[in-house]
Amino acid sequence: MEGRGIVLGAWAGSRLVVILAAVAAEAIVPRNPRLVPGSGGPILSSLTSWDGWWYLGIARSGYHAEPISGQYHDYAFFPLYPALVRALSIATPAFDGLIAVLLSNVLFLVALWLLYRLTREVLDEERAVWSVVLFCLFPFSWVFSMAYGESLFLALSLGSLLAAERGRAGWACVLASLAGLTRLPGVLLIVPLALILWRRVQDRRALGWLAVVPMGALGFVAYVAALTGNAAAYGAAQDAWGRNGIGAAAAAGGSLGAQLDLLRLSFLVTLLAYVFLLVYLRPDRIPLAYALIPVLTLASVLASGNLQSIGRLGMVAFPYLWIVAARRSAWFRTVWPAVSGGLLGILSVAIFAGWYQP
Repeated sequence: MEGRGIVLGAWAGSRLVVILAAVAAEAIVPRNPRLVPGSGGPILSSLTSWDGWWYLGIARSGYHAEPISGQYHDYAFFPLYPALVRALSIATPAFDGLIAVLLSNVLFLVALWLLYRLTREVLDEERAVWSVVLFCLFPFSWVFSMAYGESLFLALSLGSLLAAERGRAGWACVLASLAGLTRLPGVLLIVPLALILWRRVQDRRALGWLAVVPMGALGFVAYVAALTGNAAAYGAAQDAWGRNGIGAAAAAGGSLGAQLDLLRLSFLVTLLAYVFLLVYLRPDRIPLAYALIPVLTLASVLASGNLQSIGRLGMVAFPYLWIVAARRSAWFRTVWPAVSGGLLGILSVAIFAGWYQP
């Protein structure tokens, strides 16, 4: 099967698992009464829940200086994804939830194609195929079907790196800046981009484009400061969500060890799995620019002091899938896709019903 067929088939099959999980969560599993969907209707109520409620709120009415719910501010979420949802739903605002979900799923398909192309150029065809298949079935890939910004962030990140590999410094850095306007970790792309462009461009003046990379994120933080009249407002909003740095939770009596339950144990196991996979970066000959992506991603999560979203945040560090795809034993390639797909279905049901925190 050609690359396009593999990408499309893996995407369609895995998204069917997510949709069936949403149906099961709504029809069979008792729903957490505290879970509020961003949009009503079958399946949509699942796929627009959790952070989807916030993103759709921003798409509908923009940002607010005052807290929206309790101590939580909507400007903790970056603007590019909700801006796209708003632009696409201008003519049909009643369908903004559907548009947001469709946008995420289409962007995930685009990201998978870019992953295939980038992996084929950097590594080889075999790992390109397996990376796409395993990425789609990974237990946390449900996030790419929800009204979240992860699909957009992944597509922009991969597009940026692919442009850099082809020596297109301007496009690479502009796309990275847009990634930074989607999620704050986009600014970290400056490190792998610098290494790739140093190797790919002959005119060193092109490296000046790297200054563009942090502009998207810095621009939004400046906007929040202007909106609130407080230069530290964005950081304070992150603190309210529990992302207040290493040791802060322990100082407040809320350390992981003090509150270790089944949910937090799953976060810890996920973190350990991600850390363990780093062992294979060198033997698998992952180029340094790409090896740094999961390292920087984990560092940013640990620096936040909050492991709650470790699963989905680690998903955008796609070189992890290069490591998994390099495992060539017949046992692994037969068993792991089935196990991973099963976990994807189980986790999706738990998240859509409101009993597992994404």
